[in-house]
Amino acid sequence: MKTKQFFALALACVCAVAVGCSKGPKKPADLPALYPTTITVVYDDGTPVDGATVALRPAGGGSSQWNVTGITDAQGKLVCKTNGNWDGAPAGSYEAMVTKEIAEMEEPTEAGASAVVKSRTNYIDTKFGNPKTSGLTVEVTEGDNQVELKVGEQIAEAAASAE
Repeated sequence: MKTKQFFALALACVCAVAVGCSKGPKKPADLPALYPTTITVVYDDGTPVDGATVALRPAGGGSSQWNVTGITDAQGKLVCKTNGNWDGAPAGSYEAMVTKEIAEMEEPTEAGASAVVKSRTNYIDTKFGNPKTSGLTVEVTEGDNQVELKVGEQIAEAAASAE
């Protein structure tokens, strides 16, 4: 009996090591070449925007199966990731969308109920979250790409309660 338990434990350990050592999802065969792309998001006065979400979409409203996104660090920088897994972005022209919103949540008072958004605070004008109104563009070319995006003045508007 102890031999069976030992064998089962050894097999479980081997499986855990194999899963733990995997290198993540496989790159799709049709994934285009990706080029290192670092974006810095700043307000007009040069202050870095920490915690902003940046998304790139093909210019002109074209569609792509590849999502290029990232979230800025304390220095306003992010390294673009394609489909959340691979550093870099495919070469091309993109329209950029930048948002920074913090929601204040109200915890539920009844068991099983969901939290409710009490208010939302935007730190970037909402026009930058729409590719048609942002005016922000990114050109990714072969090699290392460094891009700065300016998002106007810092704002802090609390939206109406979303009940």
